[in-house]
Amino acid sequence: MEKKKFLVFFGITILISISGIIAWSSTTFAEETAIPNWIRNTALWWGEEKISDGDFINALQWLMSEEILYVPPQDSSNKEIADKEINFDKISLEITGIEELVRVYDLRQALRDSDQEFQEMEDVYLTIDQREKEWTDVSLEVITPFMQELIDNKISDQLREHANKYQESFGYDIYPEIFVTNVYGVNIAQTGKTSDYLQSDELWWIRAKQDGLYISEIHYDKSADVYSADIALRINDNLGEFLGVIKAVTNVEQIYKP
Repeated sequence: MEKKKFLVFFGITILISISGIIAWSSTTFAEETAIPNWIRNTALWWGEEKISDGDFINALQWLMSEEILYVPPQDSSNKEIADKEINFDKISLEITGIEELVRVYDLRQALRDSDQEFQEMEDVYLTIDQREKEWTDVSLEVITPFMQELIDNKISDQLREHANKYQESFGYDIYPEIFVTNVYGVNIAQTGKTSDYLQSDELWWIRAKQDGLYISEIHYDKSADVYSADIALRINDNLGEFLGVIKAVTNVEQIYKP
């Protein structure tokens, strides 16, 4: 029952993002209303059957009343997406595929090791700033030795293996990009080069750390000729302490039937 509710909740969240029924408020993070802990934990408690369906709905209504969730106007492109029939099996596939990465592979231990390494640095934030500058100073086509080291490490190999497994099984590239950041918000593993090294200033990273999940709006990627969305999940240790965030760019075009 817990697993079923977990999938239902994430399926609802994806559908909400796709259809434009409900979206996160565009108010800046610093200006937003503080969300009570009982609201933050509602999805978890509902999934574990600690609260009723009515309590879960009440929590969503509170988020809407505080304008943390809102009903946006639909433009023509969003309406075109919303009018298509959704394949819920494929929605669950994309979400559970990311969750499987965290559960099955060595991400947690790699994050513990990385977090410890950064904690022991003499001036960790200076080091991060220097690496970020070196990363963004080169053109997108250039891959430096440091970038290559992150792309080629063991965890990155596992990310690519996971993405390739799903592509071979289902016949399309579900995850064009996956990467993992540590507690400081910097990349520790990635399937390919990212536009920057430091992610902790990005809304998706802040949201995932705060709320456990972030899903971007559906957007059309002209270069890839697909609809895509970004999904970010918070990674905790066994005691619930924050370790980092995993982000995947997902190909959502295939969630439409047939």
